[in-house]
Amino acid sequence: MIKEIVEFMDANEGIEEYFIADEPPKAYEHFYLKIIKDNDKYQINKEQSLFWNYNKLDKNQKNFIKYMTYYQKALFNKALDRIHGLKGSNPYILTLDIIFNGTEYKSNINDTKEPKNREKYNFNRIEKHFNDAKNYASDSDEKNHLEKLKICLMKNLENAIYTDQYFIDFMKNKLSGKKETSITIRVYIDFEKLDTRPARNFNQKYLKDKVFLLSAKKYIYNGQCSLCHNNNVLSQPSFLNTTGDDFGMKLTMPLSLINFVCKECSVKLYKFKVMTDNNQLTNPFPLFIDKKNLFGEQKSILKDDKKKKSYREIIKSIYFTNPKDLKNFYLIDYISVWNKGNKTFDLQIKDLDYIENFQYMTNIKINNFLHLQNSFVLGDFYNKNLTVFQFEKIVNELILDKKLQNNYFSDYKDIKITYWKINSSNSNSTLKNYLIKYRKNFYDYIYKSHQSALDLIDFKEMLIDIITDDIKHDEKDKNGYSVYENEIKEKINLLFSLKNIKKEEKLQSDELIKLKEKVKKILGYWEEYKDDKKEIKNRFVEGVDHIEQNKENDKFFAFLIGQFARFLLSKSKAKKENLTHSDFAGFLDWYESRLLKSYVLEIFAKYAHEFRYSRSNGKVENAISIIQTYKEDLVMDEVKEYMIAGYFADNYFYEEKDKLDEEENKDE
Repeated sequence: MIKEIVEFMDANEGIEEYFIADEPPKAYEHFYLKIIKDNDKYQINKEQSLFWNYNKLDKNQKNFIKYMTYYQKALFNKALDRIHGLKGSNPYILTLDIIFNGTEYKSNINDTKEPKNREKYNFNRIEKHFNDAKNYASDSDEKNHLEKLKICLMKNLENAIYTDQYFIDFMKNKLSGKKETSITIRVYIDFEKLDTRPARNFNQKYLKDKVFLLSAKKYIYNGQCSLCHNNNVLSQPSFLNTTGDDFGMKLTMPLSLINFVCKECSVKLYKFKVMTDNNQLTNPFPLFIDKKNLFGEQKSILKDDKKKKSYREIIKSIYFTNPKDLKNFYLIDYISVWNKGNKTFDLQIKDLDYIENFQYMTNIKINNFLHLQNSFVLGDFYNKNLTVFQFEKIVNELILDKKLQNNYFSDYKDIKITYWKINSSNSNSTLKNYLIKYRKNFYDYIYKSHQSALDLIDFKEMLIDIITDDIKHDEKDKNGYSVYENEIKEKINLLFSLKNIKKEEKLQSDELIKLKEKVKKILGYWEEYKDDKKEIKNRFVEGVDHIEQNKENDKFFAFLIGQFARFLLSKSKAKKENLTHSDFAGFLDWYESRLLKSYVLEIFAKYAHEFRYSRSNGKVENAISIIQTYKEDLVMDEVKEYMIAGYFADNYFYEEKDKLDEEENKDE
C-alpha cells in the first residue's frame, strides 16, 4: 500500500496542488508585501503593499494566498528556527503576532523578555528566520538574495504594516470597547505580480532536507530504497510522526512502514499525507494499481473547474469512460484530525481494503407496487436497475433519515437521530440501532462491491420495524394530514422491491393490485349488465364467507386485515378530525392471528353502530366471516408487510356505492 502511494504520486506529479484547502485558516489576517529592487538593495513598495480583506479579494489574489499557505507548511517541529523564527518553513511567508492598545502597536518580531542574557533573550525573529532559511540556499546568489530581503524586512516591515490605512481602520474597529486587542497576521512577500514560484522552489528544497523523521547521523543509512529500489540515502519518513506507523488504524487493518526509504519517496509520501490535511483529499479515495495514469490528465479525479470530484463522481466518470478500468484499487477511508498539542493534522485510516472488481450497476429494481402518483424519493428510480450510489441515496434518505452517508465510521455516541418531523427532540432509537447494525454492510456493498454484505441485511425486519415506528409516532401536520403517510407508502414500495433481490422470492410489480382484485372477488361487488330487453341493470356478484387456509391466502388474510382496519378506523368520529395513522399501530402488535382476530372483532363491535345494514354491506359481512374462520396459529410477523400494504393501498371498502343503492332509496 505504501509503495502504491509513492507510485501514484510519481505517476501524477503535481496532483497534490489540486487538493489544497481553498480558504486559509480563519485565525489569520493577511498582508500583501510587494518588494522591488532598488539598485543593489530591496525596498518595500508601499503603494502596492496593503492589508487584505480576504472576502473582497479576487480569484487570483485568493489563489495566491492559497498556494503560499500551502508552501509555508512546516514538518512537525521543523519550522525555520523553530524557537526564534516566525513560524512556518518559508522565508516568503511570515507569521506575526501584533498587539494594539489604542496608541501603539507591538509585535513579536523583537523579543526582549529578559535583558539579563542579551544573546538568548534579545533577538530579532526576522533575522533568525532568514538566517535559518539561508541554510537551504542552492548557491551564493540565493544566499545573497535572502540576506538583502532580510535587511529590508528588518528595517521596514513593521512600518509598512502600521502605516497602512486599511490595517489602521481594521485594528481600531477590532479594539472598539476594549483596552487591548491582538491579531495574528501572515505576510506574503511578492517580487512579481502574484508570483508563488520563489516560495514553491524553496519549499521543495526544504522538504527534501527535512523529510526524514530523524536527522541524526545514526538514523541515516546508505542502501537500496524499499519502495523505488534505487540506491540512496535512507531513513524513516517524517510523515509517520503525524500518523503513527499504523496510521491510527485498528489492529485488524494493519498498515505499517518498517523499512527505510529514500528522500524522494519520503517527499511523495509526505505530499500525499498533506493532501489529506483537513480532509481535502476525496474521501474515500480509490488508489488504482494497474491504471495509475488513469488520473494522469486529472480527467477522472477533477471536474472541469479543477475542483475535486467525490468518490461517487470518480467511479461514475470511469464507468462511462471505460468500465473495464474499475478494478484493482485500494480504497482508503480516512479522517484528518487537528492535533492541538502538535498543531498538525493527524491522519487516521478508518478503513482500507483492496477492491478487485467494482460493480457500478446493481440488480436492484424499484417497482411502484402501490401505484403512487407522487413519490418524493423513489420517483426517479421506478422500473430501472439502480447504480450502487442511487441505492445509497435511497437508503440514506428514505430509510435512515439522511444519517447514513456521514456516519459510516462515526462514534455511536456522536450520532443524533430524533423525531424532528413531528417537532420532537426524543431520540429515535429504532433508526439509530439499525444504522449502527447495518452501516458496515451498506458501506461494504456500496463502496467495495462486497455482494455478500447485502445478503446479511434483513430488509424486511428493518423496514417493517421502521414503518411500524413511523405509524406509532404519526401526527398531523399544520394542514391536519399525516406527517409520515407519503414516506411510509414509499417504504412499502421499497420493501416489496427488495424482496426480489432474494433468490427464493420473486414478486411481480402488480402483486398488490392482484391482492386488491382478490379482495373484490372474494368479498363480492356490484356490476352492471344488460337484461333481455337490453336495459342496463345492476346485480350483485356473491362473495364467499370463508377461504382455504394456505400460504397464499395467509398473504390475502393479512392484506384484508389491513384494508378492513383502515375502514373500521375511519368510522371513529375522532378520526375525521385527526387524519393520522397512529391508531393502526394497535393492529400490528399481535403475534398470532388468534389474538389479532379477537382485536379486530373488538374494534368492529366498537363501531358497529356506524354501519347501515343493507344488501350493500355484504362485503363487510363476508370480511368479518373470513376473518373469524381463518386459521388461529398464523404468525403475523411472517405476513405483516401485507397487512401494512393493505392498510395503505387503495381501499376496496371506500369504493362508491352502486346504482342499486340509488334504486333502493327511490323505492323507499
